[in-house]
Amino acid sequence: MIDTDSTPPAATDAAFRSRVVFAGFVVLALVALAAAAWALRTLLLMTFLAVILAVLLREVGDILHRKLGLGRRWAVVLVVAVLALAAAAAAAFLAPTLADQARQLVQKLPEAAGAFQRRLGDHPWLESLWGQISSGLSLPEPSEAMGHAGRILAGISGSLGYAGLVLGAAIFLALEPDLYRRGFVRLVPVRHRAFADELLDELESTIVSWLGAQLILMAFIGAMVALGLWAIGVPYALVLGLLAGLLEFIPYLGPILSAVPAILIALAADTTTALWTLGLLVGVQQVENNVLQPIVQKSQVDIPPVLLIVVLFGMGTLFGVAGILVATPLLAVVMVVVRRIYIERVLEGGAKAPGTTGEARSAA
Repeated sequence: MIDTDSTPPAATDAAFRSRVVFAGFVVLALVALAAAAWALRTLLLMTFLAVILAVLLREVGDILHRKLGLGRRWAVVLVVAVLALAAAAAAAFLAPTLADQARQLVQKLPEAAGAFQRRLGDHPWLESLWGQISSGLSLPEPSEAMGHAGRILAGISGSLGYAGLVLGAAIFLALEPDLYRRGFVRLVPVRHRAFADELLDELESTIVSWLGAQLILMAFIGAMVALGLWAIGVPYALVLGLLAGLLEFIPYLGPILSAVPAILIALAADTTTALWTLGLLVGVQQVENNVLQPIVQKSQVDIPPVLLIVVLFGMGTLFGVAGILVATPLLAVVMVVVRRIYIERVLEGGAKAPGTTGEARSAA
């Protein structure tokens, strides 16, 4: 029988060794890239935050450009100036009240936590139930939780030192977005540059839709909680409403974290006030989830809830508060990139027609 395989064994071995060496280099390159990303993780997170803010500034600037006929740069400058004036006005009129309420709230929370424990002691079955829940979930005692919360708030305050750098980078990015965009696209091979440009458009649209919806939800939650707590008669309603609005930025966990101090403060007054407070918080969340959220988030990337929770915990564990802040938009961006590059171009073997970006769906 004639052997039809004419390839010499030496050539086959050489080809195999080449593939092994190439695979080794790829693995080493990926490891080096991961190590570099980890070493520069703070810089990368700050850069991503700056990109998010730059997209927001540019989007509002484009609205002014279309409505008022201003140049794009001057429109961004006007947006920054208006935001600076608004921040200065808020600092002048609201900062003293907020600072006073925040100081009193921090002093009152340990006392409220102690009152909560005493009320549990008055009802043995509640105390037993709380003990089982806290031990099963490894929850700290309320007084310890307040200490943890204080350390978290201190960490957030320390992180504000980076806010100036992020804001400055965002302003420069918003003033000259095409400069950085062209530089990025030129790093891509020529045959893929049209697709890269289209992908950047879709990523920008994803960030804009997510951030716009998030700001609306945060404003709604903050205003409704502050007004509701004030109507019920809960002390420190303004700062508790502001806290609820800010923590709404964190999906799933934010509403729970903001509810704890509000209920503890209300419980320090009396049980009826605490029940009214709980009802208010649940009602506001129901209106948000069932009425407002489907409207404002209808054009966003569909993020599976379990995946988002896992990413939130992972980013929080690896990167702290900054990781939690960027987890949702980063996951949305990664999902778009995976869908457009890996699924559509690699697995399905083709790209979408130019100009189509895929219809986004509602976000969790």
